[in-house]
Amino acid sequence: MAAIRGGAGAALAPADHRQRLLVAMAELLAEQGYASVTVTDVVARARVSKRTFYQHFSDREECLLATYRVVAEGPLHLIAEAAGSVAGQGLPLREEVAALTGAYLAAMAEHPLLTRAMLTEPGSTGPAGRRARREVLRRFADQLVALASGVGGRSGARALSPELAQALVGGINELVLAAVESADREEVAAARIAEEILGLRDTVTELAVAVLARQDRRVP
Repeated sequence: MAAIRGGAGAALAPADHRQRLLVAMAELLAEQGYASVTVTDVVARARVSKRTFYQHFSDREECLLATYRVVAEGPLHLIAEAAGSVAGQGLPLREEVAALTGAYLAAMAEHPLLTRAMLTEPGSTGPAGRRARREVLRRFADQLVALASGVGGRSGARALSPELAQALVGGINELVLAAVESADREEVAAARIAEEILGLRDTVTELAVAVLARQDRRVP
């Protein structure tokens, strides 16, 4: 939850109140799932009033979707960091892709119960949730298009169209979703879900390499 957690002082500006509400929603989603979370729960965890809540969000669904968008910043940031760290190393395509997929999966495994909630809850809230999900997946696809362009110049990967990038992101998303849904919601589930997510590294790497590799050259 590093993407939404920040310093909390005694006197909070409106933006800090919003941040506390987002952190509270994220924590409650991880603990009990969206169906059980009420506005009363969120404001109690955030230590703000209901009036403050409604100054920022019209209802709990809007708070959920705002949390979803902000939480997605974490993996996007870590992928960008990983890309920067391997850019000058002259790695073969497979190794460079493995570094990026490893960063993504590590980010998803850091808070596994929250990851499960973020993958399963927004799409179940109706049209707004489905739009938010498409928006977030499109951001990952846009990042992938940009990364493929950089990797291509170094490792011989082909350029990706936005449509192909969306297909790849969707496939990876489904693999992670299957992994997080394989565990029951128990105290011991977090470690198990994290293990399942991290165990996808080879599969996700192979999938990405298969899409990125030019058909006329072998992948080292």
